[in-house]
Amino acid sequence: MSSDTVRCPSCQSTQVVKNGKIHNGKQNHKCRNCGRQFVLRP
Repeated sequence: MSSDTVRCPSCQSTQVVKNGKIHNGKQNHKCRNCGRQFVLRP
């Protein structure tokens, strides 16, 4: 994972993995705890 800690916006967990890219090329992430998918700066 990157040096800055990525947190899930739902559960605030740090157990986050990269999950591909969205339609415009931004990095998508997925939380291992709650399963939420999100983009850091949409």
